[in-house]
Amino acid sequence: MNTFQDNNTKDDQEARVFRHPDPVADEALNWFLKLQEDASENQRKQFSAWFNTSERHRQEFTRLEEIWGASAFKKAVQELKTVSARRPATETHPRKAFRRLVGIAAAFTLMVGATQFSDWWIYLQADYTTQSAQMRQISLPDGSSMLMNSETAVALDFEGTQRRVHVLRGEAYFDVLYDAQRPFQVTGGYGEVTVLGTAFSVLTSKTEDRVVLERGRVELTRANDADTARELKPGELSRISSKGIGESTEINPAEVLAWREGRLVLEDVPLSKAVEEIERYYNSSIFITSSALRDIRVSGYFKTDNLVEAIETLALAAGAKLYQLPTGIYFMN
Repeated sequence: MNTFQDNNTKDDQEARVFRHPDPVADEALNWFLKLQEDASENQRKQFSAWFNTSERHRQEFTRLEEIWGASAFKKAVQELKTVSARRPATETHPRKAFRRLVGIAAAFTLMVGATQFSDWWIYLQADYTTQSAQMRQISLPDGSSMLMNSETAVALDFEGTQRRVHVLRGEAYFDVLYDAQRPFQVTGGYGEVTVLGTAFSVLTSKTEDRVVLERGRVELTRANDADTARELKPGELSRISSKGIGESTEINPAEVLAWREGRLVLEDVPLSKAVEEIERYYNSSIFITSSALRDIRVSGYFKTDNLVEAIETLALAAGAKLYQLPTGIYFMN
């Protein structure tokens, strides 16, 4: 298991916010961060000697340079800068702060890979998170309540007259106290929900935000586009994506929000979507090896504390063969 260690007791160690368990990778990270600033001639000579000591040294440093150029890494550093600016400052030296930000990003990326870094920078921003098969009830600073579904991350901004929650990942249900002078706002990846006093949920994914209104009223807008405002009525669901705000549809909130009571309701969804939902509550991976199976429509009502039965039932309904490895991973074909 990778371990993280805070190393901020010495100036030269400021760059290495987290220590990699591989000493060569840790040395490469330290040199990489030093060279992002104005390294002295002596330091550059020392780096050259280290770099040419072995092929392993060259490989690790080259890998860091490749990560530095990756779009996922650049986005991560920018997001960390945004988080740093939003929260109370604890670092009085800007150059050290930058090294710290890059150190966080580089260390995490070394450990999990650039393609998986998006999950890490989301959780670095979050004030509250949940893991697979976990729900969490949070009392917000204004007295409103928030129930987080599994694999969810949220950040709060309740300074002054502002009441804002950022759903960075996953789904959260809100029961908001009425305050006409302080509208309650929830942002997802694509849009924003503004309310006065109501109960609703926001689910954000890679492609859209989904808003379900249980009671009261909310106003939906696309991110940075107030002209797209649309009101949602109780018992309605709407989706916000890069294409705009979708038409609202009538739903049964008790079914769509059944996760609050530990139930998973699937209504005529593709098997691939059903598996995606199950994985949020079941701490394992399920792979559909046949493309023909992915689009088969399935339905079912399941308890989130007994998802083995759900997996077996869906496989049977889809006419799929189910295999389980000793590690707990499932394959459907």
